[in-house]
Order: sequence, then structure tokens, then C-alpha cells
Amino acid sequence: MPAETPIRAVFFDLDDTLCDTIGTREARARLAFDAIARERPDLDRETFIARVMEPVGERIVRGVPAIAEELGLAWTEAGRAAIGAWFFVGCIELLRPLNGVTQTVERLSSAYKLGVITNGDGKLQRFKWLQLNLGIELLVISAECGFEKPDRRIFEHACSLAGIEPREAVFVGDRLDIDVAGARAAGMRAVWFNHWGGSLDGASSAPDAVISRFEDLPAALATMV
Repeated sequence: MPAETPIRAVFFDLDDTLCDTIGTREARARLAFDAIARERPDLDRETFIARVMEPVGERIVRGVPAIAEELGLAWTEAGRAAIGAWFFVGCIELLRPLNGVTQTVERLSSAYKLGVITNGDGKLQRFKWLQLNLGIELLVISAECGFEKPDRRIFEHACSLAGIEPREAVFVGDRLDIDVAGARAAGMRAVWFNHWGGSLDGASSAPDAVISRFEDLPAALATMV
């Protein structure tokens, strides 16, 4: 990719790039327990939360839906309320921008077109996007466009909506396998937002830049001009 290609747009992943989703898991699990305990007062709070938070992959936990299913409560009123809490229903105020995001997005908005490309349910992801209120107008959600990261077509679709070519765009995300690999496959440049202490795995496409603080993004973009 020619280094002289100007950057006209910056796109962002949503969860754990713009907002702290992982950091709210325990709080959401506790709210879920409160809902389920109305029907199952015999359950122990800390045991329930530990089961919800049990790792099943890198930065992935079992989650409330799986535990509600195991308990035979997934389709009860209490179970539905618990699963809703896990997906921010009634507790969207828990979702906040990560440090430096609000100020950095505002700074970048004067120089680039900005957008969000996210996997997930359309209603839920729009709910989060509205809560963050970052002033980013372009939102592309996998459930609405038919393609899911790392499929290059979701990135190409976002670029088309922005009226630019992929080579004129940068994508910022926290996942090498989904964000960086997908953006690079589409012909975009990619910044890995490694705020959680991960390591380059050698299996995914290498990012064009790595940042650990969101405030460092403008400087990283400047090196790509």
C-alpha cells in the first residue's frame, strides 16, 4: 500500500475499543443474579458470578445466557430479566467510553470522516452507540449489513458509505484476528488498540501501528501519511 495515500477516514470497533464492555461484566453479572434470585433464592451469589465469569477463550467468558440455560431458567421471567441485564437492558449507564476516547474522537473529527464498524445485534449495538454520544454519525453493524468482521465486505461496505476507497481508511480495534485481519484484508490500514496487554500472535496480519493509550492515536495516524 503506497505510504503517500492520504487518510481520509478513521473507523473504530465499538466494544472494548470505544467503550469498556469487558470491564462491566461483573457488575452486569451481579444484576443478573439479583433477577434470577427472585426465582431461585437458594443460589449463592458468588458461585453464580464465578460461573458466569469463567473463561472459555481469550477475553471470553461463559456469560449469563449459558448459566441461565444450565439452570433451566432461560425462558422464565427471571431468566429473561437476567439475560437482559447481561446485554445492558436497564443498566446501559454502566457503559462508558474508555479513557481518552471522547477527547481523541473530538480531535480527529476535524481532520477525518469517522465511523464505527461493529459485530452484533443491530438494536443492542445502536443502543450502545447512542449511549456513548461521541458524535460519530456513520455506524455499520454486522446484523444489519449481512457481513461480520473479519469478512472484508463489512469494511468495504463502510468505506462505500463514507464515499472513500479502503486504501484511504484506517481501522482501529482491539482484536488482531477480527479487527486488524479484517481491515487489512479489505485493503485498509489498521491500528491495534492493545490496551489489555496482548501480544502479537504471528497468525494474524500485522497492524500498521500499535497503541496502548487511545490518546496516542493521532500520533500513530500521523506516521501513516
